[in-house]
Amino acid sequence: MKILLPVSPGGSPGESLRLAIDTARALGGEIRALCIVDTEGIRRCESGAPPGAIHLARQAEERIAAREARDGEAALSEIRAACAEAGIPFSREVVKGDPRRELSKEGAMCDLLVAGRDAQFAYRGSDEPGEVVLALMKDRVLPLLLSAAPYRPVRTVAIGCGGGDRTARAVGAMARLSLWKSGCRIILLTVAGSGEEGETRMAGPRRILADAGYGPPEEKVVSGPKADRFAAACEEAGADAVVLGGWGEHRWDDVLGLSITGRLLEERRRHLFLYM
Repeated sequence: MKILLPVSPGGSPGESLRLAIDTARALGGEIRALCIVDTEGIRRCESGAPPGAIHLARQAEERIAAREARDGEAALSEIRAACAEAGIPFSREVVKGDPRRELSKEGAMCDLLVAGRDAQFAYRGSDEPGEVVLALMKDRVLPLLLSAAPYRPVRTVAIGCGGGDRTARAVGAMARLSLWKSGCRIILLTVAGSGEEGETRMAGPRRILADAGYGPPEEKVVSGPKADRFAAACEEAGADAVVLGGWGEHRWDDVLGLSITGRLLEERRRHLFLYM
């Protein structure tokens, strides 16, 4: 299993690094750390040079890109040291180009992307919080595991059962990775108007987990306003991670508006495994 851990130049992955290490350790996986120097973003920021100063603008672009690359190497060196201490196989690279295109290219060769909720990879903050990462989710490049803040070890996992195709795809992606297959408490959780409706929504995820060799999960049906009741049920169960069929348009704040996904993203209290 290969875990992609993107790092912004000069940034520190913090909680996402701890989550990536724990996940790699549990699954016998490796971490692929990637730092992207957003050369296209730098060029856009420096393109306002007056006539006759184009040469100076290009020199500025080169200096900034070189500085970002040095900062990226420093950040990757810290990650390498942490992985070495944890005994996790590790590879790294600094690349130059468009963040979305480079992450998509690298993601196609990995199994899981681990990132922080506020991860930004475009130059000078032009990446609205999570925009690049959300684009990968929307394109179904690979499943996303977003870290909570502060970090918490995963012992209890709640699977949101909405009853649709997105739920099946998210649970199927989790099962293919054998994520949290042993040593974790698994709860199927749904907000429904009746026990019968809840049973219908949980039937598919239950079958997917059984076919993948997971033990029998706990099951819970709650009623009320979806986002509020689901978040409260996660709190009551002590869920450390939540599995959802996510959706995003541009920014984290746009994710389904007042949906369950949007609510949990805003709270940042739990790790989120998202796949469309």
